[in-house]
Amino acid sequence: MKDLVKDRLVTPAVQAFIGELVRSFAARHRDLLSQRVLRRSALGAGDVNLLLETASIRRGDWRVDPLPETMLERRVELIGGANRSELINGLNAGAKSYIADLWNFTPQDTWSILRAHKSLHGAAHLNLAFLDDREGRVRVNPSTSTRLMMAPRPLFIYEASVQVNGDPVPAGLFDLATALLGHGRILVERQGGICLYLRDVQGHLEARLWARLIEQVEEHLELDRGAVRCTVMIDSIPGALEAEEILFELQHHSAGLSLDPQGYAADHIALFHGPEVAVLPDRETIGLNAPFLRALSLNMIGICHRRGCHAMGAPSFVLPSLDLSKTKAEYLEMLADKEREAVDGHDGTLVVHEDMVNASMVEFNKSMPRSHQMGYLRNDEITPVQLIQRPEGAISVESLKSILRTALRSLMQREQGKGWVIQGGRVHDRSSLLLAVRLLWQWNHSKHGNITATNLPVTVDLIKFMLKKEADKMFDVNDPTIRKQVDRAMAYIVELAASEGVPML
Repeated sequence: MKDLVKDRLVTPAVQAFIGELVRSFAARHRDLLSQRVLRRSALGAGDVNLLLETASIRRGDWRVDPLPETMLERRVELIGGANRSELINGLNAGAKSYIADLWNFTPQDTWSILRAHKSLHGAAHLNLAFLDDREGRVRVNPSTSTRLMMAPRPLFIYEASVQVNGDPVPAGLFDLATALLGHGRILVERQGGICLYLRDVQGHLEARLWARLIEQVEEHLELDRGAVRCTVMIDSIPGALEAEEILFELQHHSAGLSLDPQGYAADHIALFHGPEVAVLPDRETIGLNAPFLRALSLNMIGICHRRGCHAMGAPSFVLPSLDLSKTKAEYLEMLADKEREAVDGHDGTLVVHEDMVNASMVEFNKSMPRSHQMGYLRNDEITPVQLIQRPEGAISVESLKSILRTALRSLMQREQGKGWVIQGGRVHDRSSLLLAVRLLWQWNHSKHGNITATNLPVTVDLIKFMLKKEADKMFDVNDPTIRKQVDRAMAYIVELAASEGVPML
């Protein structure tokens, strides 16, 4: 079955074009891998500054190519996975756009990726349905006005199902070619353009590579330049420091910037750590008001509007209460975040659940009567130091429990082919899991990683003890199959927390 799906999607024409892209850009791709390592090493050593060699770009008087009329209104965009039910619910939820995320919300086994591309093809043609246990046959509303967007996997991940000269191809390249050759023209006809979200773009030279790849795809499909538009998700500190330059490199293809707060915090840990280095506090403390995230948000608005494109807000992960008579404090905080984003000048925001679309729309409608706020120019003077200013706060037992539960639930459901999970009234994607694991790792490796109330250090032994307690509460460990899955998940969490290097997922 997998081979059949692959043969229908990755046709000889698609494979040939992927090979053409690889041969054109393989050397540049390798160089960028090396340059990324050097740049991150310099940042981790304390050289946190804007690039001198790109100062003329930051001072220059330029703007990205004007956005098409069909893309000016974004207000609320829903982000999620790319299986049939997720795509149908996403396109029917009433958001301005649905972002099918092939990295943060999709399992990374080949079968899941191929199925995602197959479902994306059906969604692009508005010809997608599934059988729901309660509602029966559910299909995409053929008159939906919701745009279909895609977040391809990063260029530095590899897809082994297609090889060129015996080597797996960059996953982002695979996703770009497979999707756009399969249904790019139909998206241009129906929604006026092809819309992408790019993750893990850690500098302007990486953005330049994406721009060249996109240009070659446009030429191959005989599309006008700028038919493909990209919103770059700022999820790393190097990317934040080169945000303006990233827009410059993508100026013919740019739709703006957004931010991934959890990915950004996880990258902070990856760059700034050590036995003597202060740690990040409880995960719940690292909200959008955290110093580095607040600085990042305001800086993005200023950059985007100065350069004529959208500044999109951060995804919200808190879910509404199932009990309509009760409102959770976390939910009210999420609504306050949306209100603040609109007042600050964002042109729209992201949510991760269809039940949050209307509530977020209300908050933006109150403060954004027009389709966007690109005319609102902020002049905040944000320094590089502010973009890495860590939040202050405690480390609590409750937060440690919450982190362990997130990691356990996520890893357990990964084995069942689930790209995201609900735990503790929140949606958790790859960035959420990565932040959870890296907090455990940082606390375990720093002398400052102690429970604040008791000064008890967060060690591997404590993590093992608490993992067992939480797993016994969460799962039916008397079931032998579940027991084995739990044991594997716990062992992996301990391995990551104890690892010598920064954990990767």
